[in-house]
Amino acid sequence: MNDFQIRSLCKSQNSELTGTPTLDFLIQKNAVVETHNHTLYLILSPLVYANVQTHLTNPFMTQLPHNSSINELKACQFSSWYPKFRNLNKNIDSYATEQQQHTYALNNITIRSIIISPLPPDFIQFLKSDGVILPQGAESVSSFLPTQIKDDWSSDSDDNEEIHQTEIHSKYHFPELNEQIQNALDTLGSCIPKLNWSAPRDVTWMNAATLKCETVGDVYLLLKSSDFCMFDLEHALDDIDQSNSFEESLEYELVLRKWSNLHKSMEFRCFVSNHELIAISQRNHSEHYPHLKKEYMKIRSLLIDFFDEYIDGNFAEGSIRNFVFDVYVDKNERVWLIDFNLWSTRTDALLFTWEDLIHLTSETCIEESEKVTLEVNNSDIIEMTNIKPEIRVVMSEKEVHYDPLANYRAPIDTVDLASENGSQAFHEFMAMCTKPSEFDREDEAE
Repeated sequence: MNDFQIRSLCKSQNSELTGTPTLDFLIQKNAVVETHNHTLYLILSPLVYANVQTHLTNPFMTQLPHNSSINELKACQFSSWYPKFRNLNKNIDSYATEQQQHTYALNNITIRSIIISPLPPDFIQFLKSDGVILPQGAESVSSFLPTQIKDDWSSDSDDNEEIHQTEIHSKYHFPELNEQIQNALDTLGSCIPKLNWSAPRDVTWMNAATLKCETVGDVYLLLKSSDFCMFDLEHALDDIDQSNSFEESLEYELVLRKWSNLHKSMEFRCFVSNHELIAISQRNHSEHYPHLKKEYMKIRSLLIDFFDEYIDGNFAEGSIRNFVFDVYVDKNERVWLIDFNLWSTRTDALLFTWEDLIHLTSETCIEESEKVTLEVNNSDIIEMTNIKPEIRVVMSEKEVHYDPLANYRAPIDTVDLASENGSQAFHEFMAMCTKPSEFDREDEAE
């Protein structure tokens, strides 16, 4: 291959690409490869040719974010930012006026949470182990399942099965952690669990389609079953640049956030580049919410103000230039900070693509204004311009995107098993799942 000259041509035209695209890049664009006289020709369709040429002539289009630093990763973990944003202006004078106290209350801009850190190594080992058997002190199934199912499951009459269950439970026992979680539940009421970065959103089907936890067992069940949480434990450092870092190793933490029944239509993701808010996307892009078509520019204004007042300069003390954060807008138009994420392709760009976002960071970006007509008080008509930060919401059913969590939904069989009529079947199914395999018996015999 090194003996060949590479040329990239447009099909049916005598035009050649400007710049030096990589061979892999062009092949990804479905280039047809032809060779002649030690020249490798990659023939592109006119449409693809134009697209590739745009990437080559705009340097920003080829600079997709991949390798975040270890310090950026740590800044996005929950314990790094939560104390700052839960207690902004904490040192308010005890003789503050009522208005000042009200302002202080509003400055607690994120949901109340309790952090348990560091998690013991044997608990991390438990989370990584195979199966979904829960440790001592935790119920075997979700507290949200119908009562009949839980009663049947707890009234096992098979003595051998009970002995086997006891042996498994005794292998993992975390009395101190059980107590810490229970104390958090007593303080917060129902809660949502997560690890340093990820919540177990992929396994809500095991918990009546919710992240809400009311028992220690609920917390363990979601964490133990989640691929998202396993990513935190095993792949958090993937594509992270650690070359210039002398930081200590990561410590894993359990976060319990007070349960709040958030309306999915009012969750948004905000993208910040070079300390500038450049884009806002509807968070749940797999649903169309008609009211957003009328409200999204007003929401944009709220989020701009929120970023300017609370986020800019406060996140990581202003040391990180590029990041992503999630927010919620309540019915009183108060904005709540939900989470921070890496400026990286591992973070879902939702209604944007990362190419879109990189283009928006360009100082030479042509701001093609979108004129938005708004009606105020049913009479006054005003016009606003949707430029940076550009906000995108799902405007119609035709614009709904594929739900990335669809691959994690429950098999239809489990839906039948979890019904009231399927309680006995559920009991038998779970008993079958926890029986030792033939390999286990052979190991015991040895």
